[in-house]
Amino acid sequence: MNIRPEQIDPDAAKIVERLRRNDHAAFVVGGCVRDLLLGLKPKDFDIATSATPPELRRLFRNCRIIGRRFRLAHIFFGNKIIETATFRANPREGEDDNGSADASPDTENNDLLIRRDNVFGTAEEDARRRDFTINGLFYDIETGQVIDHVNGMVDLEARLVRTIGDPDIRFREDPIRILRAVKFAARCSLTIEPETYRRMIEHSGEIAKCAQARVSEEFFRLLRSGAAKRSMELLIETALLGLMVPELSAALTTAPETDDEDVKRRKARFWAYLAALDQSTTKRGTPPSNALVLATLLLPPLRDALHPDTNSIRDIGQTVTQAIAPLLERLKASRRDGELARQILLATRYIFPSSNANRKRPRLAGREFLDDALRLHEIVSEADAQDAELMGRPLLAEGDAQVAATDDENAPELDPLDDGDRGRRRRRGGRGRDREQGRPPLPGAGAGPTAAPHAPPPGSRPWSPPARLPSAGTRTAIPDLPSFANAAPHTPSFLGTGVFGGRWGALGD
Repeated sequence: MNIRPEQIDPDAAKIVERLRRNDHAAFVVGGCVRDLLLGLKPKDFDIATSATPPELRRLFRNCRIIGRRFRLAHIFFGNKIIETATFRANPREGEDDNGSADASPDTENNDLLIRRDNVFGTAEEDARRRDFTINGLFYDIETGQVIDHVNGMVDLEARLVRTIGDPDIRFREDPIRILRAVKFAARCSLTIEPETYRRMIEHSGEIAKCAQARVSEEFFRLLRSGAAKRSMELLIETALLGLMVPELSAALTTAPETDDEDVKRRKARFWAYLAALDQSTTKRGTPPSNALVLATLLLPPLRDALHPDTNSIRDIGQTVTQAIAPLLERLKASRRDGELARQILLATRYIFPSSNANRKRPRLAGREFLDDALRLHEIVSEADAQDAELMGRPLLAEGDAQVAATDDENAPELDPLDDGDRGRRRRRGGRGRDREQGRPPLPGAGAGPTAAPHAPPPGSRPWSPPARLPSAGTRTAIPDLPSFANAAPHTPSFLGTGVFGGRWGALGD
């Protein structure tokens, strides 16, 4: 196993060279070194250096410092980002060196979760604080050598995923590492070391301590890596899927002998779609979007309902929205990803072939979801080609129960859903929209004397001018102070009875 200099990204090499010229240590680190040694193509390149974030900002104008718990630098080269981090030490080791008097309450409660990770250290300390031995390898561009402080080369040759140090402590420090072990085992075709695997199962419940955004993002990474099928198998095997998405786990882990034909077909579709998704990722060389991943997971039970010839569902848009809501809520998917997934699913009705040759199709060109919808069509077609039993079967009704297939070229179910509070918010330019939508304009909103007056609401009295107006040049007399004191207080009618409006006035007093 070796790495050739030409395999290193040129921009990453430029960063290392500039840091070296300014007397900073710098190495290519992490997953890119692992992938190159395994003969895989790295998805990105990371750098570790002795330069601190402020020093990186001074050296690179195309740099932006990000993160709060873990501050690092993103160095931009067009659309490409080279992640550059300062050498760090394990913050727990610093706490242990300070003695028990400075121990935090979390440590006393046997909680090792790391909430702060900005303790700078040396290159060796940075390697030892990482999660797995296969990710603790550094590559020196100048010498062309792999620097191994954690015996990662041995585990790579044995094709093992092993934690650096005690797995019991590592998984309690950051339970997301449990999902990362699944990802590396699936993506790199590795085996999880027995003790590491046992501790994964033991501490799987610790994942609930992590922020939901981190858990959801790691779940999507599992399925975007080109090993979605194997990742899902490992999630079921380790019972992690039941913790994260119990609805999906319950649907996939039913006893085969109790499944009817429809359930068996849905399960077969699920695994076939994941395998086809992996093939699509490998073939295209680009990972799928989160919305496409969601649509792939949600399509198996909806495949027949979304068949172009299905005529037994009156409102397919509402059916799909209600069916996908529990999974979207469980994964805390972003509103944009959830909406795109819904549109991708509904668009398949117009992309798959129909037995009705004269059926009109809506205009899909230019819609944001079209590319992912076409890719989902390729995924399903690939799965159907492998097994014809997986093909969609229209849900047909008889007689008066039939619902005619829509010929509406606009396909209203494909329109984005309203936000709920959008109608309660007033925006500028509303008068113009009122006129465009046929609503009566507000008083005085017309252009010129030809504007139609606004009709008063039913039951109200029309406004009329006062009987007598003061003539020009006259002044209104100013009453003296005693008349103010003797005047009866005026109470607006909308406040009710009482000095200040009944019970509300009493509260004010």
